[in-house]
Amino acid sequence: MTRGALEPGRKPLKERTRLPEDAPSYPAGHRIRLESLIILHEGEFSAGDIAKMLGEDVKVVTNHLRDLYDAGCIEFVGYKGKGNLRKAVYRAVARPFTSGEEYRAMSLKERHEALGVHLQWIFSEGLTSYRTKKMAGDETVCVVSDEPNLDSEGKLELHDFLAACWTGKSEDALDALKGVQEIAGRATNRMAESGETGTTVVVALLAFERGRPPISEGSPRVPITKK
Repeated sequence: MTRGALEPGRKPLKERTRLPEDAPSYPAGHRIRLESLIILHEGEFSAGDIAKMLGEDVKVVTNHLRDLYDAGCIEFVGYKGKGNLRKAVYRAVARPFTSGEEYRAMSLKERHEALGVHLQWIFSEGLTSYRTKKMAGDETVCVVSDEPNLDSEGKLELHDFLAACWTGKSEDALDALKGVQEIAGRATNRMAESGETGTTVVVALLAFERGRPPISEGSPRVPITKK
């Protein structure tokens, strides 16, 4: 099978070998794909760089990186070096940041793309930490989840609570909303009076030691960006 030329950036959606729904979990299907992606979370690297870190054959890593690129899981940066030293360099897809207002203005397709990037990061980092037992060895690990049934007001309260927890910009919201369980309790009481059936919402809080140590001191991280 002949592959198309590498183009800077992420492969266009229509040309990808994986559907957006399948791409976030695709790196986890093979150890080298997953470990390569985790390395690319730290910066820009060639197949030779990654092969050396993993102790794998360069050709094998090259094929896996190309598979990740074709699936839309990573970006192609460009070629570095000249002649026989010319190497293809890749990086992870930057996680897009959007405010609530910006998110509501996005099309469903745009939201789907942005959420897929975040999900891929969370899934790959979490699975790597679990596989290396760093998660189990972390004495301060936080892995909490629930599936409360919330009315429309409860969903807004949950959004405001989690946003305030992350940014720390609204102490009033934290004081008023208290926590996820209290938000769920208030929603249950309101629905008992209104007759609203509500929506089951998955809520998760994760904090765990990363599975892979930093590659080098001061290694550039791929930032969360609005671009």
